[in-house]
Amino acid sequence: MDKFKQTIFRFIKEWSLIAPGDRILIACSGGVDSVALLHFMASNQDSMEIEVAAIHVDHNLRGEESAADGTFVARLCEVYGIPFFGGSVPVPAIIEKDGGNVQAVCRNGRYAFFEEIMTKHGYDVLATAHHAEDQLETVLMQVTKGSQPLGMSVKREVEGGILIRPFLPAMKANLYSYVGEHELHFREDPSNESDAYLRNRYRHKIVPFILDENPGAAENAVRMSGYLQEDEELLEMLAQERFDEITKFTEAGLPVVDGNAFSRMHQTLQRRIITLLLRYLYNGEIMPVKYNSALISQLLHHLSSQDGNVSIHLPRGYRFIREYGVLTFVRDTSIEEVELQKVLPKGVWTRWGNDFQLYWNEVSNLDTELFMDTDDIMYFDLPHSALPLSIRRREDGDRILLSGMTHPKRLSRLFIDEKVGMTERDRLPVIITAQGEICAVPGVRYGVIFSRHKTDQSKYIVSTRKL
Repeated sequence: MDKFKQTIFRFIKEWSLIAPGDRILIACSGGVDSVALLHFMASNQDSMEIEVAAIHVDHNLRGEESAADGTFVARLCEVYGIPFFGGSVPVPAIIEKDGGNVQAVCRNGRYAFFEEIMTKHGYDVLATAHHAEDQLETVLMQVTKGSQPLGMSVKREVEGGILIRPFLPAMKANLYSYVGEHELHFREDPSNESDAYLRNRYRHKIVPFILDENPGAAENAVRMSGYLQEDEELLEMLAQERFDEITKFTEAGLPVVDGNAFSRMHQTLQRRIITLLLRYLYNGEIMPVKYNSALISQLLHHLSSQDGNVSIHLPRGYRFIREYGVLTFVRDTSIEEVELQKVLPKGVWTRWGNDFQLYWNEVSNLDTELFMDTDDIMYFDLPHSALPLSIRRREDGDRILLSGMTHPKRLSRLFIDEKVGMTERDRLPVIITAQGEICAVPGVRYGVIFSRHKTDQSKYIVSTRKL
């Protein structure tokens, strides 16, 4: 077991996974892998100068049996003297209502709870017990689907901190040996034996064959995917730097690319810059058609070519245009109908499109129950001549004076700086005074007259709900 411990500590140090002072939340299902991780981290927390707690999620898939898993993990935490956080995700009810893949619903619900607890209780690291064979399975599945064989991230950002996988260099047999050596009990999830799930089919039928051929294949997968992840991180950084150098933005905030500079770059960076452009257009969303190899290859061909002019229709009403070496993205279809401008009446919630409700009133006339479910509350003062307030869509040339600035800032530049996606910009309400001066863009930034804290000069309050 000393060798096992040395292997894990060496891996933690090599990848800078844990630092003194970290508060670590251990995802523990009650199975052999996570029980081994929980014991390992709890047993070594003093020497590592860290704090450890455990978190467990019941997916409500196995009735009393799955509920008992949570009770088991809670009792382990009592023995180790560490905090326990338990939660549940009503997966059957979600599937019945909304449909979807069971494992995806489980994962999404589980990680949402993890991130909620991390943020609420100040844990900055989430640790899972994935091991070497898990990584081999993931790499094989990615290759089969035509994805890059990057495997699972050794560490990655999550809401509230980072996720780490300190057991990746360990084989499953190492974990069984560890729990046996320390006489630890664990629970078996019968669903792990079902070949109804894709990962289980790889685990039961493909991975054993590969390990028979080469017992070191899983460790090789961990090492290879780790190197590829480092390479990918560097390439993404270089692509972002080149993207910033060769890309400008129109008044409407749409990207314009220097075609000559793009064509001189290595194709590896070109592909990544195309992905960055698509992410920018679609605000980071992953839609069914956008990031597939066919679209990227088509854009790559036309972005890097200098022959003639071309126009390509893109998802959600965008179009790519190449004209005389200038590469431009434009809106191809009109956005959903929203009123051009309307008065914002005082003392009532006013709807804007399908995305927002806005409310403003005098501070002295507040009904606190109106603010039980709001996204923004701001205080402000304006002379009576500046009222009534109105809301409208953004227009070319719009500017807003922000706190700390001497000159108004263009909204088009503000949206770029605040990383507001193209599909969202035309839906945002813009609050203006009776003289047409822009006060705020709720959900993005408020002007110099607004404050999050009530002062003696605060005459009015404004609040926003995102629907």
